[in-house]
Amino acid sequence: MVFINILLPIFLIIALGVIFEKVKGPDFKSVSDLTLFILAPCLIFAGLLKGGTEVAGFLPGAVAFMLSLTLIFWGISVVCGRLLGLDIQRRSAFSLTTIMMNTGNYGLPLVLFAYGPEGLSYAVIVMVLFTFPLGTLAIYIASRGEDSPAKALVEMFKVPLFHAIVLAAIWRGFALPLPDIIFKAIDIVGQAAIPGLLILLGMQLARTKFKGDISAIATSSFLRLVISPFIAVLLCFLFDIQGLARNVLILQTSTPAAVIPLLYAVNYDTRPDMVAGTIFVSTIASALTLTCLLHFLGV
Repeated sequence: MVFINILLPIFLIIALGVIFEKVKGPDFKSVSDLTLFILAPCLIFAGLLKGGTEVAGFLPGAVAFMLSLTLIFWGISVVCGRLLGLDIQRRSAFSLTTIMMNTGNYGLPLVLFAYGPEGLSYAVIVMVLFTFPLGTLAIYIASRGEDSPAKALVEMFKVPLFHAIVLAAIWRGFALPLPDIIFKAIDIVGQAAIPGLLILLGMQLARTKFKGDISAIATSSFLRLVISPFIAVLLCFLFDIQGLARNVLILQTSTPAAVIPLLYAVNYDTRPDMVAGTIFVSTIASALTLTCLLHFLGV
């Protein structure tokens, strides 16, 4: 029942994206820009304003969790890459898919279906926090050190997502008034981001050709889907994160490999075939691993 009630709707919407891409062949950039420049920022802005005081109190522990999980998996990916005998390009691709999880396209709908709007308030913060390594460390790894972390950070702050974060922080911090009709409009547009992100993921998967190093793809997918939940549980215990916040963190950071690093891999020629293969395999395999994890979390 867990798979049918929570994961099956996600895969059905992803399938719609696959069909849409195969049948209509739309302009992928236009759909991506609509989702990432309008729908997702509205979701972030509304979500951060709607979050209560308990969500604000969640932030310090979540920041510590994000930094720790990112550094741990960076270290694991480097060690495993060397043990697998990968060259520098494949090691970079391996690190990208092992460290960067899909907290947005996949994670937000997953938490919404599992825990409802209350869980989504935490999930928005988790997605925002994990966008920092996704927009900085991922670029640094993909470029194999050619681009400095400072340059990556500057590029990251050009993304509208962060404009929405800054605006929400100002509105909330200074308790600025916002007419209900305007907030309702932003909220409605933001709600469209949930199916929009999944359709975008489906369109990307439809463009994915399964190629690359099979052993590296399998290892990265195993680390992302199986080892990550165990480390997340330990980190939540270490940082005393409990209740719904704990469950959202564990669930959202146990999602498949993120899609955005594929764009970086293409740009820097960092074995995009291997990155795409891992995204595909980990997304399909997550139907099993996340069903087990949801049972463990008591959903």
